[in-house]
Amino acid sequence: MNGEMCPREELAVGWAMHSLEPDEEALVRDHLPTCPACRRTVESTQEVLAGIGGAVRQEQPPPHLRARLLEQIEHTPQEVPAPQPPTHAAPHPIHPQSRRRTGRTLLAAAAALAVLVGGSYLGVRVNQLSDDVTAAQARTDELNKALSLAADPATNRAVLRTKTGDEVAVVLSNPTSGAVMPVKLEPNDSGHVYVVWGASTEPPVPLAMFDVRAGSTDPRLLAWSSQAHKHTTFAVSLEPGRQAPPKPSEVLAGGQVAPA
Repeated sequence: MNGEMCPREELAVGWAMHSLEPDEEALVRDHLPTCPACRRTVESTQEVLAGIGGAVRQEQPPPHLRARLLEQIEHTPQEVPAPQPPTHAAPHPIHPQSRRRTGRTLLAAAAALAVLVGGSYLGVRVNQLSDDVTAAQARTDELNKALSLAADPATNRAVLRTKTGDEVAVVLSNPTSGAVMPVKLEPNDSGHVYVVWGASTEPPVPLAMFDVRAGSTDPRLLAWSSQAHKHTTFAVSLEPGRQAPPKPSEVLAGGQVAPA
């Protein structure tokens, strides 16, 4: 080993991940037999992918998320591969930075950097991937719990409506768990937080806080208790800061638990 790097090692990573365009695949296929550095890169990439793949727990997404994903895939424009040049023709220069790449190719570029710069960067990248997987797993667990709560016949349901009758949220409550489904609540920024109020008493009692992400109507788990479950009337407000005030600044919507 002479320690030199081949300028085509990034393409070698993409080749190992099966994420190259047809012209790139042809170029690398002809190049590999003559380049030990790229062959080592292919082997290293395959080892890294095998390790990451074995460490990621496989999860079945909730049905509504799977349907949304399939719909998004169906409406995503697909790139048409360019025809491959004849084998006797000289290959065209490859300029990866100017080509529109799919998500898999971008991931290949990241993996290429990890392989090329050595173990220290790879360790950081693997840690980042681990954090992403952990966050995704936590979100999936939260969704599963909220959906189970919604499907439980013993769960109380209160539809929260504005003064004009618009339905903006649904509060789900049982003695140990609570969730809110933000049907039409606007996303909040980091300087504000939504608060669920128990409005069965006067004045209302702050019960839980939650955030609404842009483009998301997924149910949000709430910090809940048997005392919160005793309420049969709920309200929601948007408050400045990240703490619930003693009383709501302005009630956006409210509603009662639907009769069983």
